[in-house]
Amino acid sequence: MNQYGVLKGRALAFKRDNDGSPHSEVLIEAEGKHRIAINVRSSRGPASQRLIEYLMLPTVRHPLLDYARSLRHGFASLEGAEQSARGVDYIRSNLFRAEQMAPIVHTQPGPNNDLFEKVEALMQRAIANNATVYAYGGKWGPEPRKPDEYFDFLPGNGIHLIHMNQGDAENPNGKYQDGALFVEFASGETTGLFLKFQNQAWHTGEDSGDPLPDAPRVPPIVPPPAGPIEPWPVLPPTSPYLLARIVGALVNPSGTDPGQERVTIFNTSSGDLNLNGWQLLDRNDRADGLDGRLPFAEARTFKLSGDGAQLGNKGGTITLLDQRGLKVDGVAYTQADATVQGRALVF
Repeated sequence: MNQYGVLKGRALAFKRDNDGSPHSEVLIEAEGKHRIAINVRSSRGPASQRLIEYLMLPTVRHPLLDYARSLRHGFASLEGAEQSARGVDYIRSNLFRAEQMAPIVHTQPGPNNDLFEKVEALMQRAIANNATVYAYGGKWGPEPRKPDEYFDFLPGNGIHLIHMNQGDAENPNGKYQDGALFVEFASGETTGLFLKFQNQAWHTGEDSGDPLPDAPRVPPIVPPPAGPIEPWPVLPPTSPYLLARIVGALVNPSGTDPGQERVTIFNTSSGDLNLNGWQLLDRNDRADGLDGRLPFAEARTFKLSGDGAQLGNKGGTITLLDQRGLKVDGVAYTQADATVQGRALVF
């Protein structure tokens, strides 16, 4: 992606376009005017690939937002050596769990039941409360001779691709370049909006972000020619995301940290789990191997060796991989979460 980064500013107005590629268009003041174009339906591929999945989290706590808050208003490039710490990745950043997403249509009769309405309700709150908006995606402009087609400001400037940008068999992919929208209110509450197309896979390669061919995935579902679109599963029943969860961790032990940090895993599958070959990763992909069995509906706490995964006290992520290297679960914590020594975090 060219010019991946984050636009930080204040929302002033919004409009909807409802053409062949519908978006919610938002006018942003960020050291000059910009427009953010938020997809509410896919425009690529056959009809079976045009459905969208979304998640709106009312409260987001994540270390990448600590960095975003330090930025001035305007666009900041996130490309380069620090992209893995500062960019958004739906799989690796552990902002949310895949099964939290839900399918939604972009428009239909009735109140508060389509994506246009949900995005615009969030933008109305942002405008009314003078909230700070962080839009992650790809930049376009400035276009000195081309006024913006929706808000008529000059030069044209903006952010698009505010959705997952990996796991697509037909389009370019990459890690830590997913789009997202965060709205931070004066109360400190930060709401996050995440969008994914149905044909994008939840397991992607470490080199390219391309979908892994042998990983479980839901086949694209063809919508009916008329009538309502029934919800579809966002995960297949064989997904490793359904096997276990990280439910707690001691990231800042009393005294020396290495060799004393702990992570607790709960078995959410329908049977015992063989953990031989599984791994726990930190935010820098340092790993501790796991072994043994985790009985059905039980939890087990693992003490990290201190030579592999290390849970830094300035915020980080913890990721659980199965023996194939596929993600099972992941969590994130902030520097504020890790300030108190000797207190475990619950996820």
